[in-house]
Order: sequence, then structure tokens, then C-alpha cells
Amino acid sequence: MTRETRQRQTHYQVLGVAISATAEDIKLAYRRLAKQCHPDVRRDAASEPAMAERIRLVNEAYAVLRHAESRRQYDRLLHSQRHLQSQQATARAQASYRRQREDTSLSDEAAARDRWLKQVYVPLNRVLSEVLRSLSPQLRALSADPFDDELIEAFSAYLDTCRRKFERARDTFQRLPNPSTLAGIASRLYYSLNHLEDALDELNYFPLNFDDRHLHTGQELFRLAQQLRQEAVETLQDAPKY
Repeated sequence: MTRETRQRQTHYQVLGVAISATAEDIKLAYRRLAKQCHPDVRRDAASEPAMAERIRLVNEAYAVLRHAESRRQYDRLLHSQRHLQSQQATARAQASYRRQREDTSLSDEAAARDRWLKQVYVPLNRVLSEVLRSLSPQLRALSADPFDDELIEAFSAYLDTCRRKFERARDTFQRLPNPSTLAGIASRLYYSLNHLEDALDELNYFPLNFDDRHLHTGQELFRLAQQLRQEAVETLQDAPKY
């Protein structure tokens, strides 16, 4: 792994834990890595610089994530970076599309619509629908005993699965720039994704502090994301056919 690759890793990735990991998970991961990186462990001289850099990254990650307040600040920073990257990617795609469509004919527009609907809208809508309808049964199961370790572990695993599906949905949305005639649909899907991302970030805090407000806020954000997804579906149904 190169230095450039390590620099792109989050503190969670450096320690090998999920963003929803508990303080105990983080402590155990740090201890495990500290043993692996200990100077007394015999290794080739050529690997010493890389190991020293790894130790530095592990210590830096643990120093931030071990304290609740610095971890909250770091999580907010990660959230802001994801939003910025998503917005920049969307802006680049839209700018590229605007340049391309200067010479686009009506038939090209129809072909672009068909391609976007098949490659972006259909798979994106399918994943969004699956994730957005999955929360209620999870909350019902958790409500049996919100402090039960097995239920909390199952809920955290569910959120990790949702995060992976969200990332797949986001990548699908950025696959192609949307045709101008489908801008309204793309806009609703974009904001639905944003609400879903915010919801997952909010829900991930519950296993850390058991504050019900995170569940209520996350549930409301899921509802808003589902409403926007449904509006996108209805807008497409009412759109003129080319």
C-alpha cells in the first residue's frame, strides 16, 4: 500500500473498523494494530520506513477516535467532505453534459434519455426503494430492547449494509449526466440520496449513545428521502414521451 493510498484512508479504515464501531471496538482494534506494529516484532530492515508510517497513522487515528468529542468533530468533517465530493462530481458531470449537448440533435436527446433511464434511473430507483422501505422492520425489532447487545449488533450490521447499498446507488447516479428533459427527476433523486446519507449518519450514532433522538431524526430523513424518490417516479410517469 503506497503512502498516497494511506493518506486517502479515513481513521476508521486505518483501524479497520466501521464508522458505527463502539469505543470498545476502536480500543481493541488499536491494541491489535499496536502489537503488530511494535518495534520488537522482527521484520526486514527494508520494511521499517513503511511500518513507521503505519504506526504514525494508527496512533493518529486512535488519538482522534478515542475521545467522543474529537470523534464527533471528525465525523462531521467526513460528512462534509462526502457532500462536497458528491456535489463536485455532479457539477463536473453536468458541465460535461452541457458542453456535449451544444451539438445534440433531438434524436440524440431521445437516445440520451433512453440510455440514462436504463443505466441510471432503473437501477438507482431499485436500490433506493429497497433501502428506504427496510428501516421500519429494523426499528420494530430494535424496540424490543434497545439496549440488548445482539439487537444493537444486528442494527449496526444493517446500517453497514445500507451504507454499502447507498454508495452503490450514489455511484450509479454519477455514471451518466442526466438529459436536460429529465432534470426534474434527477434533481429529486439527488436530494433523496442526500437525505438518505444524512439519515444513515444520524442512525449510526444510536449504537454509540443510545439517544432515541437519533432514531427519530433518522426515521424522518428516511421518510423525506422516500417522498422525493416517489416524486421522481411520478414525475417520470407524467413526462412526455419522445
